[in-house]
Amino acid sequence: MCTSNFYPSSIFLCYISRRKHLQLTILYMQSSLAEGAVTMGKIIKSESLHLQAYHLIKEAIMEGNLKPAERVVEAKVASTLGTSRGTVREAIRMLTQDGLLIYNDGFVKVYEPTVDDVVDIFQCRESLEVLAIRLAIKNLTDEVKESLAHNLQETKKVKPDSPELGQLDQQFHTIITEASNNGQLINLLEVIKVKTHYMRKSMVGGSFYPSFIEDHEQIYEWMLNGNEEEAANLMSVHIKKALEGVLMHIKS
Repeated sequence: MCTSNFYPSSIFLCYISRRKHLQLTILYMQSSLAEGAVTMGKIIKSESLHLQAYHLIKEAIMEGNLKPAERVVEAKVASTLGTSRGTVREAIRMLTQDGLLIYNDGFVKVYEPTVDDVVDIFQCRESLEVLAIRLAIKNLTDEVKESLAHNLQETKKVKPDSPELGQLDQQFHTIITEASNNGQLINLLEVIKVKTHYMRKSMVGGSFYPSFIEDHEQIYEWMLNGNEEEAANLMSVHIKKALEGVLMHIKS
């Protein structure tokens, strides 16, 4: 039996007139629920229902509304989202591919990471981000340079305990990854980014981000100067330090 109940969010319907046609815009507002209740939105009728279900369930996992090791019951989720079990089944399949849901003892459960999993994911991340920065330097454009410079400027303005710091950290790495122009690499690192964020959230509270601004600034300088080896080596060290910081925080 599922340990949590699902409650649909309240829905606000707003009608907008545009080009003499009435369009329906559905805005979701999360309900104020009792502690322990799982919050999800409702499915909007459209062609990609399974993608909507995928994103809504994923959000519930990433925000901690669905806890690690908690069962995800297909029928209950379908009822909450206002869609079919087939739609939810496809969304669950996609989330198992992402590694956020697993099949365990015949049930679907939210992935519960271990310390070994953290080490594994950071090792993969290190190798892939080193490749990404090598490719990014070869493909470096003025737009990428400006994006990285802006990211560093914004990072310096943020307080050390601000949640925005983590977002800017991820953004810096995402800019470099996308500059690689390698679609497969971008997709792989997106999956790793999601799992890394989930691990931080579920294991260290999501608020822990070690000091990284100095490394980011030096990486940026090496990239501008076209120093591929130096940039790649520092990226490797940078990811290793991030892993050490996370492990230290978990053990403490």
